[in-house]
Amino acid sequence: MGTDTRFYSRVGSLNARDIASEIQGDLAGDPLTGVEDVAPASTPRSGALVFITADEVPEALAQLDCVVIARRACLGGLGSSHRAAVIGHDNPKAAFAMIATRLVAPREDDLSRAIHPSAVIAPDAVIAAGAFIGADARIGEGCVVGPNAMIGAGVELGEGSRVGPGAVVSFALIGRRCSIGPGAVIGGAGFGLVGGPAGLLELPHFGRVIIGDDVRIGANCTIDRGMFGDTTLGDGVKLDNLCHIAHNVQVGAHTLMAAFAGVAGSVNIGRGVQFGGRVGIVDHVTVGDGARLAGNASPAGDVPPGETWAGQPAKPIRDWLRELAVLKRLASSRRRGG
Repeated sequence: MGTDTRFYSRVGSLNARDIASEIQGDLAGDPLTGVEDVAPASTPRSGALVFITADEVPEALAQLDCVVIARRACLGGLGSSHRAAVIGHDNPKAAFAMIATRLVAPREDDLSRAIHPSAVIAPDAVIAAGAFIGADARIGEGCVVGPNAMIGAGVELGEGSRVGPGAVVSFALIGRRCSIGPGAVIGGAGFGLVGGPAGLLELPHFGRVIIGDDVRIGANCTIDRGMFGDTTLGDGVKLDNLCHIAHNVQVGAHTLMAAFAGVAGSVNIGRGVQFGGRVGIVDHVTVGDGARLAGNASPAGDVPPGETWAGQPAKPIRDWLRELAVLKRLASSRRRGG
């Protein structure tokens, strides 16, 4: 499946020769190979622009009719029968960022009207004063959109869901009976940056936020959409106020997070996980089903299912308590001059 056209528009097409010329890369393959979409290296597609940072181009990717931006060293390892046009570059991620929005771009909201005529709104839905409803948005039965809230183009709100005053929801599919608190921002681009020739470049994001049923999102929470795939919250997830979920995070059903939780990109959180206040998790960590993280815990690695961790960096709570006891004895000894 390509990028979701409810939220993104294909704005152009390019061939491998044009891309190589623009990014000053070295081209191996058919210069007329054309692309009109983008895709991640994990699920590439013919007709898409892909970047990789690995040391070689996977064979499955090399056999697609696509354009791959890779490290220059990858060109020497290509087989003679590869179908993909491969462009060697010193910084494939930065090169991708420079080109991708020439192919796919987020849909722009028409801000000249408060409720777009193409929006589908259930007869019993309540749209408060000052609310904005974008093109092709779908507002289900019994929904409430609060004052000055913004529902972007293509967004879907399941029946009985409520969006608080001043909240912004974009690039998102929201389930039934969800509650989104005042000032929350759902579907913004993630904080992805890469160094380019003229400084930092923002990585474009082409994913979505998918939220299940009966989810509670507190006031002033932020949930970023995925870079390619989706940021997801399963059924029954509960977020306190002021929590942040970064791009590509997966949150399992019935997980709860107390205030100020911060989850970095591409974290996988299991079902029924419990976060104390101010928990912070680094990127690409897995937290197993039923795990518990005490307040202020900061795991730097995977947390096994069912365990309770605490501390900075976090560890099993018994280990953390033993270390605290040792430190307490050492401090007491020092005060006594021992």
